[in-house]
Amino acid sequence: MRSSKLTKSSSDYALSSLQSRTLQPVEEASPLSIWPGGWILYEISTRPWLYTLTKKYKRPITKLNDIPDEEFLALKDRGVDMVWMMGVFQLGAYGLKYDRTNVNQVNGYRQLLPDYTEQDVIGSPYAIVDYHCNSQLGTDEDLRNFHKRLNSLGLYLMLDFVPNHTAVDCEWAKTDPNFYVRSPKDSQKPYSDAYHPESGIAYGSCGWGAWQDTLQLNHWNPELARLRTQELCHVASMCDGIRCDMAYLALNDLIEQNWGHQLYTWGWKKPATEWWEGAIKAVKQRFPNVVLLAEVYSPWQELGFDYTYDKQLYDRLSWGHLDYTKDWFIHNSPSFTKRSAHFVSNHDEPREAIHFGSWWRAAAAALLSFTLPGVRFFWQGQWEGHQNKLAVHLRRAREEQPHSEVVAFYDKLLPIISHEIFKKGEWVYLDVWGTDQSWRLMAWRWSYGKERRLCVLNFSDYEGTGRVIVSDAEGEGDIPIVELLSGEKYERPAKEMRQDGLFVIVPPWYGQIFSY
Repeated sequence: MRSSKLTKSSSDYALSSLQSRTLQPVEEASPLSIWPGGWILYEISTRPWLYTLTKKYKRPITKLNDIPDEEFLALKDRGVDMVWMMGVFQLGAYGLKYDRTNVNQVNGYRQLLPDYTEQDVIGSPYAIVDYHCNSQLGTDEDLRNFHKRLNSLGLYLMLDFVPNHTAVDCEWAKTDPNFYVRSPKDSQKPYSDAYHPESGIAYGSCGWGAWQDTLQLNHWNPELARLRTQELCHVASMCDGIRCDMAYLALNDLIEQNWGHQLYTWGWKKPATEWWEGAIKAVKQRFPNVVLLAEVYSPWQELGFDYTYDKQLYDRLSWGHLDYTKDWFIHNSPSFTKRSAHFVSNHDEPREAIHFGSWWRAAAAALLSFTLPGVRFFWQGQWEGHQNKLAVHLRRAREEQPHSEVVAFYDKLLPIISHEIFKKGEWVYLDVWGTDQSWRLMAWRWSYGKERRLCVLNFSDYEGTGRVIVSDAEGEGDIPIVELLSGEKYERPAKEMRQDGLFVIVPPWYGQIFSY
């Protein structure tokens, strides 16, 4: 029954929206200022999604303009604040041919999608030739109108920017080879596998292997740095947020580590300042409300972006060792936490149930991650409990039915974390004490106006018990408490909650969220 309900949910949510309320356009302000406590980001792989919508509506939906409003209204009604439309910029023919013919790529497709055809291979959205709308999806004007449409529906739009590399067939590779890292000056053909065989330009890389559908940019070239800043501002003109792919690879120390030898042989010098410093300043001067989300990993998480990926917490939750997770709270401040993007899945990572080993451990990780301050970052298919990977090169994954327990879990969680207390409230970490099993529990409180939420999490394999001091429980008599995930209601003496604490019993790999 839950599966069929989910199948109809997009239309159901959308119709209720249209029939029961007046749409509120987004505010002309940064999400960071509107929701200082946090907000919900939903990642969509654009072309695969349109392929799915075409099948759903039984008519061609291939352009941004074709997407029905009800699809976005459904997301809005589930609490989404910003939609990341991943992969809307122009790709080249080279990358598509490479993806369809490279033996290693093809073998990977067969593992993910045994019945794949050549038409299922659509090319990597990160092998970009230029930052104009992919002609398969529309024009730049269409993209700007799409941005306005989302805003009118109460949603913000996030787009991609890839600082590290371009597609192999980017025009710059022909006209301005000095915009790229090249084989050492005195080297001769045949070049190594790290370089394009004809041009000698390095393939894009993070330092571990080469992405042979891309070429490595040279950010030490001042003219390239200037043009890339212009491109970043161009992207900012069409959206409300930018997800900066592998942003740390544009840092001077990383460039020197990965490409210093090649660059020095050509006479390039390491700049005194970081490219990101000037680029972010330029964007903020022209588009002060645009938020910048950086895909960066420790220790490069405090470089001037509005938000950065919280891969450190994801990794610690993945290990499944409670001490490592608690240690994350010890070493990270609340201000750092609220400027982080928390996730349990995205297009770069395995599906959460596969990664964490079970849907309930994945749910426990989600409960912990998405009740923290910061960006609550969801991935297409996550709410349905999908386990089959949707590769960025493919337009579809293996078909599967929604997982009823996961659907039920997110049906409960999303309305809770969509409440304004989780977006505008104040967050504080609390101690749990009083029993020999209290060490298994973690707790934190949200407050906003007269609203209060107490979150208690058990990220371990046995039941946890303990007491949590609730210092803001008001009054002297009993006060009503509702556990929001189960709907159970209690009454407890306010004085006892303040002095001795609220006694809690939390099952393994689960949590409780109390309203009081």
